Amino acid sequence: MQRGREILWLAPSALSQNETRAAYAYWSKLRGDRPWPAREEMQLRHIAALVPIMSLVKVLDDGADFEHRIVGDAMVRAFSVPLQNRRFSEIAVDAPTLIDGSLTLFRKVLTEQTPIAWQQRVLNDSVHIVTTYTEMVLLPFGRTTGVIDHIAAFGVQSRAPRPEN
Repeated sequence: MQRGREILWLAPSALSQNETRAAYAYWSKLRGDRPWPAREEMQLRHIAALVPIMSLVKVLDDGADFEHRIVGDAMVRAFSVPLQNRRFSEIAVDAPTLIDGSLTLFRKVLTEQTPIAWQQRVLNDSVHIVTTYTEMVLLPFGRTTGVIDHIAAFGVQSRAPRPEN
């Protein structure tokens, strides 16, 4: 258990929700045989149905901070604090526990240089997450091998323990 939530780590290929699987498939198609695609290769019109469950985050200062650049409607509704065009360090003023957990997850992508995926169940409201169940995948993007400059987060949230497809 991690500060008010239980996390079950998944291989991205084991994602169970249609939307998160579609996001991972799109990212995999873009990257081809590279570790990850460049952010410029992602065309939102090609994934329009997934934009509501997406948050595109820019990596700042090698992961010292991050900034939400695009936040889909479902992601906005999933949190009790505003995210759009805000740095994690700014959000931390309103929701320090949320950002502490988020920093750990986003930095894990930078450290491991690979996508990460998980399912989580929120156990209390101390982390500023409105929903009780989430399946997430964080997908790295970067122009240069070894340098991740954006991370796209896709998440399916619900108030039910485990949503059905």
